Amino acid sequence: MYYKFSSIALVAILISFNALSQDSLVIRNRFLERKFTITQNSFFTSRFKNLLTNKDYSRPDTEEFYFEVNGSPVSAHGNIASFSYVKHSLTKPNDSTQVVTVMLSGKTGSPAEKLDVELIYEVYDELPVVRKQIRITNKDTDAIAITDLEVERLNLVPINSQQTEMYTNYGSRFAWRPYVGDHHDAAVFLYHNYAKEGFILGNEAPSVLKRTEVYADHNRISIGMTKHDDHYPFKKWIEPGKTFSSPRTFICLVKSNKWEDAFEGHFADFIRTRLGVKLFKRKEIPFTFYNTWRPFFQNISDTLVRQLADGLAGTGTDLFILDSGWESNYGDWVPDPKKFPNGLKPITDHIRKKGMLPGLWIGLASVDMNSKLYKEHPEWAIYDKNGKPAYLHEEMGGRVTMSMASGYYDYILEKIKRHVRENDLAYIKLDLAIANSAYVLDYTKKGDYKSEGKSHKDHASSFYAIYERTLDLFDELHKAFPDLLIDCTYEVWGEYYINDYALIEHADYDWLTNYDDDAPVGPINIRQMAFDRSRAIPAATNLIGNQYMDSPYSKYTFLSLASVKPILVGDSRKLPETLKPWYLKWNTWFKMMDKKYQFTRFSYYSDIFQRPTMSNWDGCYKFNKEKQGGVLFFYRNGSPESQRTFAFPLANPESKYRLYDAEDGKVMGTYTGKDLREKGISIAIPSQFEAKVLGIEQIK
Repeated sequence: MYYKFSSIALVAILISFNALSQDSLVIRNRFLERKFTITQNSFFTSRFKNLLTNKDYSRPDTEEFYFEVNGSPVSAHGNIASFSYVKHSLTKPNDSTQVVTVMLSGKTGSPAEKLDVELIYEVYDELPVVRKQIRITNKDTDAIAITDLEVERLNLVPINSQQTEMYTNYGSRFAWRPYVGDHHDAAVFLYHNYAKEGFILGNEAPSVLKRTEVYADHNRISIGMTKHDDHYPFKKWIEPGKTFSSPRTFICLVKSNKWEDAFEGHFADFIRTRLGVKLFKRKEIPFTFYNTWRPFFQNISDTLVRQLADGLAGTGTDLFILDSGWESNYGDWVPDPKKFPNGLKPITDHIRKKGMLPGLWIGLASVDMNSKLYKEHPEWAIYDKNGKPAYLHEEMGGRVTMSMASGYYDYILEKIKRHVRENDLAYIKLDLAIANSAYVLDYTKKGDYKSEGKSHKDHASSFYAIYERTLDLFDELHKAFPDLLIDCTYEVWGEYYINDYALIEHADYDWLTNYDDDAPVGPINIRQMAFDRSRAIPAATNLIGNQYMDSPYSKYTFLSLASVKPILVGDSRKLPETLKPWYLKWNTWFKMMDKKYQFTRFSYYSDIFQRPTMSNWDGCYKFNKEKQGGVLFFYRNGSPESQRTFAFPLANPESKYRLYDAEDGKVMGTYTGKDLREKGISIAIPSQFEAKVLGIEQIK
């Protein structure tokens, strides 16, 4: 059978070679070709070709996938091959996307004999990417346990493994083989530095359940879930007649003269346009956020919040977040009658009257033992290894963590919905540990040891069950309130500085961390974190607090955060009147530029900008190559140099551009794309710890 996919010749082919008793299936576009060999007893990748370089990365003995069923290993090829090919199908969700589904059935006498497996491969006309998912159906009369799942298990090498470099930890660290990636490895880049090619391994598993393995066993790479004996094990029980759909993986092929650019080419296009980033599905995204946490912490009240909202009037701030302190207790989630005697609705109405959208903080699974909820439903709590209710977030008495895999799920979902409806909320910040804590290092004090009445059967399966239900909750909230912005903090997600594809596919933001150091240290720390994360994760999805908007370095602070995401704190009642028009001007300009160029969805560092430090220059290009315009950020930190020239390789050589200083609107000049590419941009900043922001637009 032969399928012609599109005008750029994306095809799937099934060809029979009866003499060899062997068939093959090929998926192909103008960037890549992946061939699968089909025999009576196996299905596996036998060619994985980078058509950008005409190199085949595949090596013999690929197993295609791997998992253990009730402790017994199975795969699609090799010594533990346990499946027979049944059929395949092709669907076209749209004109530029093709999905090939391969049906496999467990062989009689094998550990998989009561299983059906579907392998789903997704390819795109405009990208060198193959995305994969595995679905496992239990045909047995008893539940089965799946562990050690590797969605991709391939022998895959860019030229040779000995000369292959790796860039790990969100693309911020260099590593050599062998390498086992963890929760900070949403993407791992393998790059042959001499041939200037390779591939990026993407893992869409949630939180601490990610595992990406590179050459721990000769030429093998694998992308999937943690092992059963890891600190955070993956285990999924599949009930009779039910189907488990795994998190997805992807492989992005690369041809790039510089390893840094590999993250900022087709890979970045895939993340922005095809991954399913929830935030990027919105037509409008608020720009500047304000949060009450510092310096007030939990000492907020009706009167104070009104005064803070009044203080922000005229600054162009978009979103006002009431952080912790509004509640009477954790669990019942009702306003403190002393602090907010009239409830929250008059407050959120006041915030809207001042031109801002209201947001609210809630501890997602943290509950006080003296709450009405806990007294009525102690069985919903997470329990420790000694059979006692546990508070996973930190060591303290009087509080417990409730299980998202219990009846608590329905309770907290309805509680959040009620607050969104009654208080007309535009944003919800969900916080504190749900399955494991970023602060507790004892791995025995993580997960749930009690399974009665919950959707998991044992401690090992509690991790995935809790994260799976949390993602379901985000989806339910978005379904009920399509415009609601959901912030899932790093504390919910379970590790310091963690963000990943599972989170941003279901929630809008990740409150990634807090930096409380005063400027200029704090803003530099924030830009460092953006530099370290935004190669793999869009910077716009990361919220990083807690910088004061009323500090002596307030302008440097705001323009630092504008290259990431402005999230500010402080006592707005003390804002100088001369500073408010400055904030309004910048907020207005940034929102105008984002509406015009969507600049917040782009980040370009390449090797042009260094990681920020106290003594250097740094910056970021947020330039939309499709619309040929955007915003350019430059920072002079403690450097003694007052002037630098920076390369600008993003310009179209045949086009002309206008560069202007966004501070005063003065045009710096008009330049050909050729000049910008060859001569760069000369920037002068007369004083240390100051910023310069330029607008760049193509002249048509």
